[in-house]
Amino acid sequence: MSPVRPIPDPFQFELFGLIAEPKPEVVEAQKNGQRRRGPRHQPKGEVYDLQVFFDVINQVMFKGGLPQPVIRWSRNRWRYTLGLCEVERCVVTLNDALDDARVPEMVVAGVMHHEMLHLYFGVSEGPNGGRRYHTPEFRAAEKMFPAYTSVEEWLRDNWPMRGRPAKKPRPSSGGFLQYLSMMHAG
Repeated sequence: MSPVRPIPDPFQFELFGLIAEPKPEVVEAQKNGQRRRGPRHQPKGEVYDLQVFFDVINQVMFKGGLPQPVIRWSRNRWRYTLGLCEVERCVVTLNDALDDARVPEMVVAGVMHHEMLHLYFGVSEGPNGGRRYHTPEFRAAEKMFPAYTSVEEWLRDNWPMRGRPAKKPRPSSGGFLQYLSMMHAG
């Protein structure tokens, strides 16, 4: 006897070339801003607000020249990936595991800077015709971040994070972003 296979939900799949109508409760939830797979992506986490990081780094490192992307935390904690930038869609997503009080502010700022560089440089064609994201110009600009070496060392020694995340809020004054703003003021 062969194993029993589940019957596909016609509201999830395209069947025989026809797209089924979504369930009314799904349509209503989407109108109210709810999603089927959990909460919406938001820039404000439990510890860090990515919009603040973007605003400060855009002003200091890019002279306010980058357009406002969609900024969000990932829905799930990724094991190795720190962040993603979808250049064509102008979306920056940082790993939810970075929204942890054990992670220094400068590390989150360094990852945000890296993803913002993807927005700035875009995607170029590689030597074999493929897509190239980390060009020599990209790498040189990445090293211009004031805490680049410290961020790389911290990630080398502490990533991936182990254990339960610490979700206590950090103080809003005296952090790396305030230092970065003051260092480049003028």
